[in-house]
Formats: sequence, structure tokens, C-alpha cells
Amino acid sequence: MDRTQLQGTGYAFGTSALWGATGIWVALLTVLPVSSTLLFRFVTAAALLVPALLLSGGIRKPTRDGYGAGALLAAYYLFATVGFYFSNVVSVSLLVSTSPFFVMLIRVCRREALRGREIAGGVLAFTGVLVLITGSAAATTGRLPALGNFCGLGAALTMALYSLVGPRLQGQGWTVVLISCLLGALVSLPFALPTLTLPEWPQWGLFVGLALFSTLAPGYLYPLACQRITPTAATVIRLSTPFFTALFAWLILGQTLGLHHLLGAPLMLAGVYLTLPRASSSD
Repeated sequence: MDRTQLQGTGYAFGTSALWGATGIWVALLTVLPVSSTLLFRFVTAAALLVPALLLSGGIRKPTRDGYGAGALLAAYYLFATVGFYFSNVVSVSLLVSTSPFFVMLIRVCRREALRGREIAGGVLAFTGVLVLITGSAAATTGRLPALGNFCGLGAALTMALYSLVGPRLQGQGWTVVLISCLLGALVSLPFALPTLTLPEWPQWGLFVGLALFSTLAPGYLYPLACQRITPTAATVIRLSTPFFTALFAWLILGQTLGLHHLLGAPLMLAGVYLTLPRASSSD
């Protein structure tokens, strides 16, 4: 492994760790109404991103694909935040990681041919999802795990759709992130107003952490990883995100893995791995 590949691998694992912390930030903010958590997540990210883009001249006029990608990314953040808010953070992190499985389902809808390993991977991933959702419903009390798990799958689907648009964005990455933050804030505002709760100073710190380390920084690092190693390799490394979530949940939230995690996670991650496209010789 040369220096460039080593850097790319480091960026990919760093991105996975930062994404893995997303659920922890949200779990620490559940003292606020979910609508307020959504609104201030988007507002904080936009407030940090706009000055940086203005100073660097990084704002570009978005194309039609850019607007569509921004809407999909906003939906991803909405689904993921609600999922982490209402369900076990490790369960939701695992469900979000199934986005390659949804890419495969989209290919099926397009009547594209699948290989045997992809079909086997789809069956394994679907079985793992069933085990995880069934176990989460029994293990999580006093919250809405069914809603949280549904939103986790919604986040995986929207990320799958976003990944299909991604190759057409032509360097509009930061502009797309800004569109997603502004659109997410607009969508969240009507729901937040009736029960709007202003964060206290420690909670503002959590929002800054969520925006800076688990929203903006991964958006910068992941494309760098894909440039230095193949996108397929970066996607495989991204499957480590739930393991970082489990580590942070244990260290910070005191949460331990349940039997449904131990049974469902290997099935799900192995299945998702099998649905990934194989790297071509030109990657």
C-alpha cells in the first residue's frame, strides 16, 4: 500500500468514525423535542458552512441535479436524525449502512441482471434486517423503536438514491450540502414552532459537534477517500460505521449490544458486502 492509498484508507476510516458518532450526538439531545433537534441541526450546520464558503469562494450555482441531490441529502439527514432519536443508535446505524442493498433493489426495478452473489447478499441482508428490527422492538422500551427503525431504512434508501445522482454533481459537493441544510431547516420549521425549545449552552455545544464533526467534516473527507482509493473500497470501509457507533455508545451512553445485534449484524453486513459491485481493473 503506497502513501496515497494509506491516506485514502485513513480518510475512509476517519469518515466512518465521524459518521458513527452521529447517533451519539442525537441521543444526547433527546431532552429537546425531536422537531427542535432537527431544526437546530440544520441551522447550526448552515451557520458554520455559509461563512466558510463565502470566504473561500466555494459556492457554485447549482444544476438541476444539484437541487435534487440537496433534497435527497436533506431527506437523509431528516430520516437519520429521527431514527437515532427514537431507536437504539447501534440498530439505526446498522440499518443506515444497508444503502448498497437498496441500490441493488433499484437495479432490480430497472430490470438489470443480478449475479448470484448479489442475490445471496440481498437475502442475507434482508434476513439481518428482520432479526434486528424484531429484536429492537422487544429490547427498546419507552420510546418508538418501530418509527426509529423505519426512519433508519428511509435514510438508507435516500442515501442509495443520492449515490446514484452523485456522479453527475461535478464538484458541487459543498453547494449540495448547503442546499440540504437550508431545505432541511425550512421543512423542520413548521413542525418545530408549536413546541420550539431553545437549546441551553451545553446543548449548543452538542449541535456544533454534530454539525462540524458528523455532518460537514465527513462531507469533506469522504470524497478525498474516494479519490485516493477506489469508491468500492471506500464503501466497504464505510461498513465499519456501526462498529464505531457501538464503541461510542458503550463508552459514552453506557449501551451494550443485545443478542439481536450479535445475530443480525453479521448477516446484514455480510449481505451488504456481497451486494457491492466488484472493483474493476481500472479503479
